[in-house]
Amino acid sequence: MIFPKTATPVKSMRGMGGCYVGRRGMPMAWIETMYADYQAGLSLAQVAKKYGRTRQSIFDIFKRRGLKLRERNFQPVIEYKGRRYTCQKTGGRHRYLRDTRAGRTGANRQTIYLHHVVWQEHFGPVPAGHKVVFKDGNHLNCDIANLELLTNSEQVKRHATGANQFSIVASARLTALLGGHGNTLTKLKL
Repeated sequence: MIFPKTATPVKSMRGMGGCYVGRRGMPMAWIETMYADYQAGLSLAQVAKKYGRTRQSIFDIFKRRGLKLRERNFQPVIEYKGRRYTCQKTGGRHRYLRDTRAGRTGANRQTIYLHHVVWQEHFGPVPAGHKVVFKDGNHLNCDIANLELLTNSEQVKRHATGANQFSIVASARLTALLGGHGNTLTKLKL
């Protein structure tokens, strides 16, 4: 349902003191409907999309009327030598700890990772063609005893599984292409 955005009287609300939409206000019933969706678990952006508004306008509507908004869940902060690091979210998972202030200003947006900082303090800069990796696989454990330097090819050999989006479904696709005659695969000579 999209509520009108114009400053015209709402027909069903005309007898209730001139409720208007737009600059003159919005009927409280509409706001309660939007707020009920928000309380049911939708985000501000989802509520805005549902009702044809912007996220900021929904935020302003709720805030102006004193409606309680959910608290934001920020990532835990780790401080190391005066700098603050939080988890970077990659592919839906929390991966590396990076500087919270890195790359905010200027054209040089360089991300500073905590494991690189720790490595550089002990052994100097990371050479080209190398990566600092975690021995135990835990990307939040930036202890120097857990870090090691590998070449790019060594890192791929150690962590590659050989599976990708093609190999996972390859046998099923080949069987389908052969018309369900998967048992003849052993007879094929390529």
